[in-house]
Amino acid sequence: MASAKKTPVILHRFSTDMVAHELRFEAFRSRINTMFDMQDPDPDTRRGFAGGIESVNMGAMLISSMRTQTFRFERPRQRLVRDFLDHILLRVDLACPLDQNGRPAALTVLDLGRVSEGGMTPAHNVSVVFSRASLGPAAEDISRLHGESLTYPTAIFLADHILSLFRMGRNVEAETVPQELLSLTPTLVAACLDPQQISIRRARNDIDTMMLVRARDFIQSNLSSPMLTPDLVAREIGVSRATLYRLFDPAGGVARVIREARIKAAARSLTRAGADTRIGDIAHAFCFASDAHFSRAFKAQFGCTPREFRTALTEGEAGRGDADAVRLVFPTWLAAL
Repeated sequence: MASAKKTPVILHRFSTDMVAHELRFEAFRSRINTMFDMQDPDPDTRRGFAGGIESVNMGAMLISSMRTQTFRFERPRQRLVRDFLDHILLRVDLACPLDQNGRPAALTVLDLGRVSEGGMTPAHNVSVVFSRASLGPAAEDISRLHGESLTYPTAIFLADHILSLFRMGRNVEAETVPQELLSLTPTLVAACLDPQQISIRRARNDIDTMMLVRARDFIQSNLSSPMLTPDLVAREIGVSRATLYRLFDPAGGVARVIREARIKAAARSLTRAGADTRIGDIAHAFCFASDAHFSRAFKAQFGCTPREFRTALTEGEAGRGDADAVRLVFPTWLAAL
């Protein structure tokens, strides 16, 4: 009987113990900033801040366990129209740490393509991130649960499954997870989060949000075209230039959004291209005028050069890296998801 196909897993650990005491809060916020804006705590909490995150890259999904102080987070509209994250995050809220037999208290759904305001992250939680595409047709229904904390039986059943996957992945001795188990997970998510099972608040129609989605989709589909301009975007989605500029004003304007989207697409290409692929070729593919221009823009966006970004990905795959490189590992994983 043929053995089941296995999927390699990569485990990465981050702790504020890795950095100087006075830098711990900012180091943790830098780690969270991959997906969320973390609000400033009071001075006493900041001084005594401590936290740790274990992340497991399973290829089709990223699972992380967090143990820290409760904090507020948000994904404001300004960030939403700039970072182009198209993922669904499911957060298992725990009453106590996972290693103390923490059990699910609720399952919270967060659509990273939608605004989140005033959210509260519990001190102990395990979260899983899927690309929207991996959830198939069910993604739209799951998105309607955005911001909901679910406690009905099938949601808790799914939360237990997520905890089991994380426990399996953090066992570095195993090094692999059965592919069948990973393939089952998106189907299980769709079955357990059927919005017909519960009564939820229906978001009121937001025309601006619909226009933003259309504009983002068009921009994303044309990043390699030198013809991509704000005027072209306005024509394609059927709005005036003034309306388009108003929609993107919180993000610094349409041109800035296009430039940053190209940088992020280039970062995704860096994570997928072979080591022999010239960084300059990637820069040219996304319409940057020169290697130097691309390098400057990339560093302004990510805080590191394209070469350093590629190195961080390699470090993450090898399970090593010093404290200065730690902040780059998870973003490279997310870019490749």
